[in-house]
Amino acid sequence: MRLADGAVIHQVHPAKIGADVTAAVVSNVLLWRERPTAAVAVRVIVPVAGSAAVLGLADLDGLSRTRRGRYVLAHMPLSAQAVRLAGDALMGLGAYRRSALLLIAGAAVISAGWSHALWPRPAGLPVRDRGGLRR
Repeated sequence: MRLADGAVIHQVHPAKIGADVTAAVVSNVLLWRERPTAAVAVRVIVPVAGSAAVLGLADLDGLSRTRRGRYVLAHMPLSAQAVRLAGDALMGLGAYRRSALLLIAGAAVISAGWSHALWPRPAGLPVRDRGGLRR
């Protein structure tokens, strides 16, 4: 498997999703309690460790053949990943400012990033999947 495909596929491994969600929840609690240094450390170190573990130990070829794997290969371009990252940052800001509204807005932005298959496409533009182009 190409490294670029592995970097996308690993995002839907249960261990990686668990690490990301756990890091976000713990970090948001720490931000809410005004402990930004610990919060940033958790928000960065836990997902990086999860990625390293999954990339090094998981069967990514097998995962790529699952429904989740096929979805991210077809619908997780850098733009969708950037939307998810922006949502996570918005949630962090919401926790830091103790704003439930910003936390909810951040979660909605993350959901939008995961919903790339539903984003409108310009007419005539081919849909790109990692196996090539298709119309």
